[in-house]
Amino acid sequence: MAKNPYSIDLIKQMAECDANYIRLLRLVPVLAAHREREYLGTEQALEGLRCVFTLAELEAEPVTVEITVLEAFKYTSTLEIVQRPVMREWMTNPSMLIRVYHDASTAEVVSYQGHKNLQPRYAQPNAHMYQADEKGQVNQFLGEWLSHCLRVGHSAEVVWAAHGE
Repeated sequence: MAKNPYSIDLIKQMAECDANYIRLLRLVPVLAAHREREYLGTEQALEGLRCVFTLAELEAEPVTVEITVLEAFKYTSTLEIVQRPVMREWMTNPSMLIRVYHDASTAEVVSYQGHKNLQPRYAQPNAHMYQADEKGQVNQFLGEWLSHCLRVGHSAEVVWAAHGE
């Protein structure tokens, strides 16, 4: 069996995830309050929070990025990040699930475009046609996407959804 030439740069990958955590705190400041436990109520009080950022104004409707808190626990939160409207003619809109680890101050992609449980390394070739460093690339893309939101986006709305909606 041939040796796989790709080796994981764990320091680089962790630095990217740590930077993504900081970017998320800047975009969704209530996560920082959760981290510092300055909020009142239970962890589930964050569930349903949705922040919307407008990236561009198009003729039909604006291009937005929505960050929704799906789950909130003492040390972790799960966020969904999607771009709207769906532009099937041009591209597939990014959609990710992010696990935020408040105790470790890091955030990583756990699902991208419906692909879950991404491995740190894949043999080449593989049945799913993943790159050898697929997980690292997806976390790097998240960082670029969040940086773009910070650079050009402006907050359109923050919505607290009622539980059960």
